[in-house]
Amino acid sequence: MEKVIIGAGGFAREIKSALGLNDIKFFVDDLFIDEKNNIFGLSNLDIEKHIAIIAIGSPEEREKIKKRLPNNLEYFTYIDRRAIILDKNINIGKGSIICAGAVLTTNINIGEHVIINLNVTIGHDTRINDFTTVSPGANISGNCLIGKKNYIGSNSCIREGISLCDNVIVGLNGAVTANIQESGIYIGIPAKIKG
Repeated sequence: MEKVIIGAGGFAREIKSALGLNDIKFFVDDLFIDEKNNIFGLSNLDIEKHIAIIAIGSPEEREKIKKRLPNNLEYFTYIDRRAIILDKNINIGKGSIICAGAVLTTNINIGEHVIINLNVTIGHDTRINDFTTVSPGANISGNCLIGKKNYIGSNSCIREGISLCDNVIVGLNGAVTANIQESGIYIGIPAKIKG
């Protein structure tokens, strides 16, 4: 199977570089022309020969693209060799991306199509659900439950034992010190819903 990246923005190019595959193809919503004038688009995906990863930072866009793709398309999971996985008791769902410098401790469950970006730390007994993005430098303490389609901003922190419902955005440098039970954008220290 040929590995392909869905997305052509900066994050997709970073994953291409990390994979070290010079001839990897990008597939995007609109047609994409590579340096050899080959044309690619989502309609060119072939489930018989391609295995894909969706390298798009936005949880909502990643989910929308996934819904448009064939149900039987296979996805690969990418774990950078420079990530630190401290225990074998860590489950990582298909299509997820674990970037360089990420530290995953023990008893962690990561859903499908999750992005754990550069230098993220995730503490013990944490669950991160499908399509969530954890941005560079974020720290998630132990015993946390992170819902679906959340976006955890760069350098933000989530205190131990915290739960976040689905569709939450934690802003840059935010500090989550209490459970979040309402979807929305949370900013500040401590993080409060943006009004």
